[in-house]
Amino acid sequence: MEVITYHSIQQASRAASVIWSIASTQYPEQNELLLNTITAELISQLDSFALNARRAVERLPKGEAIELDTPRWNWEPTNEMPVATIFNGALNHIIHAVSLEIGFERLPADLSVIDGVALVIPYFHAETDHRKKTFIDPFALSHAYFYKVLPRLRSELGSDEKV
Repeated sequence: MEVITYHSIQQASRAASVIWSIASTQYPEQNELLLNTITAELISQLDSFALNARRAVERLPKGEAIELDTPRWNWEPTNEMPVATIFNGALNHIIHAVSLEIGFERLPADLSVIDGVALVIPYFHAETDHRKKTFIDPFALSHAYFYKVLPRLRSELGSDEKV
């Protein structure tokens, strides 16, 4: 495996771990500093993830589309905005984004484990100059990477479990 591919798999895996964690956490609505910090960190991690995951995925032979089918939070769009359902399409939205907005939603009180109103991040919006704003589930994105993409990379590129 080329050094750049190995490096990209390592970087994508690190970023996917952080995205998984951020997308699985509850945040206190009243803590603006925390919400702004998490927003900036998630955007940074999504950027790194998309670039590195795409570089690695492009080394694979063309195959079936990888679906984003494992959300962390149950949610439905409240408008007509499309929802990304394919891994590569979601990566392209992030890479070519002219707008990337993190979506916070209130968690029902009976599911909250923190005092006050709890917020979660079930999606973000990405818009490109050629595609309209689209919902993307960050947890489903990282889950697809760890359970569908990374095993294919290991198998196809002859990598070991360290990658």
